Amino acid sequence: MIPDEVFARLGTLPYMRLDQGRMFYDFIVANRLHIGLELGFFHGVSTAYLAGALQDLGSGNLITIDLTKAKEREPNIEWVLEVTGLSHLVQVFYEPKSFNWRLMKLLEEDRYESFDFCYIDGGHTWYDTGFAFCLVERLLKPGGWVVFDDLHHTYRGSNNSEKPYVKRMPEEEQTVPQVERVFELLVESNPYFGLFRRMGRFGLAQKQLPVWSHEQRTMHNEEVIVSRAIERARSDPEYRHDLIQSPSTVLTALAGKSSRFFQNVRFVESDHLAPTSALVDKSGATVIPLERPSWEQFVTEIELQKMLDN
Repeated sequence: MIPDEVFARLGTLPYMRLDQGRMFYDFIVANRLHIGLELGFFHGVSTAYLAGALQDLGSGNLITIDLTKAKEREPNIEWVLEVTGLSHLVQVFYEPKSFNWRLMKLLEEDRYESFDFCYIDGGHTWYDTGFAFCLVERLLKPGGWVVFDDLHHTYRGSNNSEKPYVKRMPEEEQTVPQVERVFELLVESNPYFGLFRRMGRFGLAQKQLPVWSHEQRTMHNEEVIVSRAIERARSDPEYRHDLIQSPSTVLTALAGKSSRFFQNVRFVESDHLAPTSALVDKSGATVIPLERPSWEQFVTEIELQKMLDN
């Protein structure tokens, strides 16, 4: 559905304007971005422009997320999608506090590097938008795009400037354009992104490298198993003894599978209370110190002197 048709059905309903809808349509169609994610939809006008572009691509779908209170808007996103006939292309999620919770769910569903683009138009704070980008970075495919709206937004200059929650903000948080700070400090400095573009209120960047592939995310699985074994060994004397005597057997049982990594690991007792770095011995084995177990009481010199005095 071309943007002019979306506009004909929705008119000037806030907030995306027709010229912006045309830009997003061209952006999605020209780059063939089939799988989309939208953070913040308000009435759902921007959602309709994005979904209209996906419809004209011939395939694709969009996940869009906003707060639960968006259900009560008049009109709400369900009405907008019904009027435009685009409901079948969009999956709508409502969250009580933040779209970042739903992003966590997408990661739990192993949606790493599965989205072609993400449009971020919600939160507008360093906390919400900054953390959202850190999660979106994991969800975008190599070659996928992230788009930030309201680069220059400040709470002091917004329609909400007199609201109590804004008045409670520190002075800097009211006056600094926080979305732009995210774009400058987290996006433009990110070694895995490039093709940075600023177009008025919008900031765009393309992910360059597959840094969250399954292979890269699982390359430390053996070290995670070692960590869990050490955690148990701090409070279980028998398990600790077995881990020192037969590390490969214990780690293989914990992992549910064998690994050459486990064949080359040894554990030794340490007098330290906190973890210390692993070493490699002359045979090439990785030697991991086990910090002092929880059942061993640490006695200071002062406490020892008191015990002797008594």
